[in-house]
Amino acid sequence: MRNRIPRQLFALAGLTALSGMLLLTGCDPKKGSESATKPTDAPAVTTGEKPADSTPKESGKPAEIAGAPKYKVVTNGISPFWTAMSKGLYQGDIDLKVNGDWQAPDPDTNAAQVKVIQDTLAAKSDGIAVSVIEADALVSTINDAIKQGVPVITFDSDSEKSKRLCYLGTNNFEAGRAAGLAALKLYPNGGKLVAFVGNMSAQNARDRFNGFKEALKGTKLEFIREPYEDNKDTSIARKNVEDAITKYGTQVTGLVGLYSYNGPAIIHAVQAAGVRDKTKIICFDGEPETLASLGKGDVDVTVVQKPYEFGRLSIMLLNLLHKDKTFEKAIEEMQPELDKLGMKVDKTKHVIDTGVDVITPTNAKEFLDKLKARGLQST
Repeated sequence: MRNRIPRQLFALAGLTALSGMLLLTGCDPKKGSESATKPTDAPAVTTGEKPADSTPKESGKPAEIAGAPKYKVVTNGISPFWTAMSKGLYQGDIDLKVNGDWQAPDPDTNAAQVKVIQDTLAAKSDGIAVSVIEADALVSTINDAIKQGVPVITFDSDSEKSKRLCYLGTNNFEAGRAAGLAALKLYPNGGKLVAFVGNMSAQNARDRFNGFKEALKGTKLEFIREPYEDNKDTSIARKNVEDAITKYGTQVTGLVGLYSYNGPAIIHAVQAAGVRDKTKIICFDGEPETLASLGKGDVDVTVVQKPYEFGRLSIMLLNLLHKDKTFEKAIEEMQPELDKLGMKVDKTKHVIDTGVDVITPTNAKEFLDKLKARGLQST
């Protein structure tokens, strides 16, 4: 939904990170150099499929099972955020003995995402999960897949107007509200905020921002403008923060990153400008740099999601929908697992809320220790 790095390096780093992870049991972003921009050196689509010269162990992807159902998870771009998701997805493959993989549109635009889905349908996939880039723009593509009898669910970012069978992921309005309530604790006397995001056309972006604003109603803490948009280009994300610092100066007392890569962009710009002592930093998600800065007290709050479960539960849900075709039957079978995880289900709206955690410097060490024990560096 990400400081951009060249994709060959990202792919190598991703394989290295995945091979070192331990399997776990059990909803913006790309880390890189300060001057990194959108990736330009990978094929038109980046996938979670193992390269021809690597083993399943090296890539993290289980060996394909002949004749088993095929499922595709389509992300909204390339990001460290999806590393934990891919681990959950592959664990789902192992648990259910199915063939699931993931694919990222490149560039991360609606048009590229549409093509990924159309290609997936042409390949006769048995189910698709998609983190939607543009909620309204993807409606017809989702609906066409449903007409063809292919189950489609959304995760991480929804397309409410479509005929998707379920949204699985964060209730982004409530996540935004949680961030807003945490921010209020940082500003007992009020303050002025500026937010940064990829695209406000994305449902998750709108919901996070609106939830944040809802928490601030009736208080002296407020946003002084609509969020800066960067179209998920981290060079622009960094420049937007610099522009805000220059334009608003000490008038702004807090910077809010609504997408995962916005956190590192804010951190770099604030450090370069030397205004950390005058500015609070509030983030979403747990990119490695955000978490490291949080542990050092250089970030004040981050609201983290559960991408591992996005992957694992998406495969589980798609497999049940492939068998039974109905949301009601799938949820009935999944309910014990969802109850164990403390996740809420809205059967009317067809939504599974995976929940969030609010991390501050006070509880950062405990959170980071749990990640480390699971072989993860980010979430």
